[in-house]
Amino acid sequence: MGKHERGWVEATEKLTARLANGAEPDADLGDRGRLDLAESLAERLRSDFPRLTAVRHAGNSYDSLGDLIVETPGGETFVEAKFVASGGTRANLGQDTLTQFELFEGATAWSDFREEIGFPEDREALLREFDDYPDDVRDWSYKSAVYDRAKHLKNVLDVSRGQHTGSRADEVLADPDATEPQREAARIINAILDLDREEKLAYFDHLRDAEQNPRNVETFAHLIVCGYHTADALEAHFDDDLDEIKRLIETNSYRLYEVNRNSGTVTVENPSELLAGFEWADTRVEIPEDGTSVSVVTGPPDDRRRVLNIAYNWKNKFQGIQTPSMNVFVPEA
Repeated sequence: MGKHERGWVEATEKLTARLANGAEPDADLGDRGRLDLAESLAERLRSDFPRLTAVRHAGNSYDSLGDLIVETPGGETFVEAKFVASGGTRANLGQDTLTQFELFEGATAWSDFREEIGFPEDREALLREFDDYPDDVRDWSYKSAVYDRAKHLKNVLDVSRGQHTGSRADEVLADPDATEPQREAARIINAILDLDREEKLAYFDHLRDAEQNPRNVETFAHLIVCGYHTADALEAHFDDDLDEIKRLIETNSYRLYEVNRNSGTVTVENPSELLAGFEWADTRVEIPEDGTSVSVVTGPPDDRRRVLNIAYNWKNKFQGIQTPSMNVFVPEA
């Protein structure tokens, strides 16, 4: 989260605490934060905790889980507040997250692995096979050359918004009326998609041979379910006492509140419900023989349960081209 965004978020959190406590909104906080979102969240907290005696802002550090602390006669509940543009409390993390946080010990990062096996050069060679680029994207000397060529190939195929690029390529190849440039663009796109899949499977073979750190895998899983979905947030809490995080979840003392920035609607995820029944025995990353996703699983051999699904993905253009990342989904996603 950027410094500017963190500023208005903290102001809104503090406004929420004041409103939930029945105080008038502070003028300075009102100027720096979003009063409308604070009102929505404060109202939801009062509804969910009818016996609340106070709401405290946890401060602008990462010293504890949660942004707000709700006090009731029964104890404290830690609340992580997220202000989002759309629904879905899920993580989109950097491509090297699993090695960055040493879920795999001594393994090569995905970004480095691609360089080592020559993926960028193989991808460029395929893109160079197209003969009909316009003059403004023929120069290979600038940084966005690969992205611009991939975008042009998509334009040649007339890929519609939301349409899977590979599916459109297959349609073109099956169309007897497709032009030769369209067929060539479709062939190259499919070749890059195949190259990307082969590279991911090779990387999974590499990860399969690496030692895993079960404690780090378990910590990662708990923090994701608790709503810590950025590298900064994970790093700030990765050394927290895992047993204390578990205690908060198991005693129903931690909640994740998501406030839609556009509508002001508030939804709640309760990690204790998401993780109900998990035994946390032999927690590890499970790597399939075929596929481009891995999973965090736990439990005894006769009752293995899936905690997270993690897809290795490219966010822009199409697979193998731009913005490699990891999409992480919690059990009910």
